[in-house]
This record gives sequence, structure tokens and C-alpha cells, in this order.
Amino acid sequence: MTAGLNGYRISVMKKSFKRFLFRIAVVFCIFCTVFLFTTCQTVSSVFSEPLVSLYSVEIASISFVGTQLLCRLQVENPNAFDIPFPEVGWEFFINTNSFISGVVSNNQRIRARNSTFVEIPVNLDYLEIFNTFTSFKGRKDVDYKIALAVKFAIPVLGDKYWHIEHEDAVPLPQAPVISMPSMRVERADLTGVQVVASVNVENPNIFPLPPPKIAYDYLVNRNSFINSTIDSGPLAASSVTPIVYRLDISYADLFRNFSALQLLGSVPSLFNMEFDFGVPAFAGEIVNLQIPGTLPMR
Repeated sequence: MTAGLNGYRISVMKKSFKRFLFRIAVVFCIFCTVFLFTTCQTVSSVFSEPLVSLYSVEIASISFVGTQLLCRLQVENPNAFDIPFPEVGWEFFINTNSFISGVVSNNQRIRARNSTFVEIPVNLDYLEIFNTFTSFKGRKDVDYKIALAVKFAIPVLGDKYWHIEHEDAVPLPQAPVISMPSMRVERADLTGVQVVASVNVENPNIFPLPPPKIAYDYLVNRNSFINSTIDSGPLAASSVTPIVYRLDISYADLFRNFSALQLLGSVPSLFNMEFDFGVPAFAGEIVNLQIPGTLPMR
């Protein structure tokens, strides 16, 4: 009888203790909820949103291979405490078509009541642009848009986003223009003649171009006589470069190859030139130029 009574008391005590623990847990949860809510309200009331603005978008570098745009965001932290450095996702559009994208981030922090710049480099390869948009060849520039998503990971408050867009135009490489071809006899005597061929090569781009590869074939009376290459220097930006080549022709060599020419007073000649400007965007595009002339036979 006594043992049964003791067991009953122990069972009642266990149930009472469980109810006590349950009430403690409920009170603790309510306390945590109130604490977190109060903390969020406190942080929210103390925290001031960073000031984010587009400072500049400029061409950092440009060449016949491609160009680099540099976007700079100015970020100001008005708070009395440091905040995380933002993560910036960017997407570059050409004529409303998405072309390339990327993300800029680091582990630094922006000091309290301080400002900093976030640099977003965008590298554009001309060959990739022309391979993607074949109709762009011959155009001086193309419209673009860059969209930036600036994310701050703020403790307790979560992620905060700023969205910024910028539109402008980026220059495209132009093929050089060849003009004013001419060929003349500069010197003639009983042993041979010196022929001078010249052309002007205009580089319309705001950047220099590498030395072009120039091959020539000199024809006399429609027959190939001499063929070789011409060395030239780089083509300066936004300028015209004259290319002058002197070709010495020996009558002995000429008549050895074409004996029938000895009976003629003069014969037609042709200076055939091929230009390869070595620009990846124009890879495989050879420019042909023919300069007709007359060659005296002594």
C-alpha cells in the first residue's frame, strides 16, 4: 500500500516537472522572439543605408585587339560602424543583347563614416564581338548598356540591393583605307631602271595598328617577274602613313627571262600588292591593290 502511494507521488512529481520545463521553454521562446524583434528594430533604427552612386564609366585602355571599360561606383558609409564591402554583379549588353557578365567582390570592409570606390573592369574582345555580331563590321561604334546589382550583406537585416544602369557607345575598330596609289620610273640607264611604287595608308582608329604584312608581285607585259615582301612600320593612330618602295630592275635579268622584250620600246607593267593588317577582328581579310604602269626598254 505504501509502495503504491509512493509511486503515485513520483508520477505526479514527474508530470509537474515536465509542465514546469514546458512553461520555461515557452517563456524562453517568447523572450527570444521579443529580443530578436527588438534587436532588429534597434539595428534598423540605428543603421543608415549606404549611399551608392555611379561615379564614372570610361575607356581605361583600347587597342586593335579590344578595349577595357572601367566602371567606378562611389559608396559612402554614413554609419558609426564598419559595414561589409558590397558584392557587385554586372551584365554587359550590346544592342539589348546580353554579351558578358561577371561579379566583383572582396573581403574588405568600408570604414565607419568613410567612402570608397568600387571598380568594375569590363574587357571587350573585338574578335568575339564581330564573331557574335557579324553585321557590325564597318561600323564606327555600337551602343551598349551595363547593368549593375550592388548587394550589401548586412547582419540581422539581411541583404540590401541597389540597381544601377548606364548606357553609351563603345568604339569599334575600322579597317585601314588605302589611297593615292602611284608608280613611276625614277631612274633609267643602259643597265636597268628603278621603279618607285607608293600608296597612302590611313588608320582611322584612335589607336595604332601593327605593321602590315605587304607582299607584292611585279608583272612585266603580264608576266610575273619579281615577287617579294615589303617591310613597313606601325600605322600611327588617326593618321596617314605613306608607304614607298623602290624596285631596281636589271635589263640583263629581264631579257634573260623574256628575250622578246629587247625588240620593244616599252611594255606595260603592273605592281600587284596584298595587304594583311594583322588585326584579329579582320583576320583572313586580305586587301589587294594593283598599280599599272609602263616600263621603258632602254
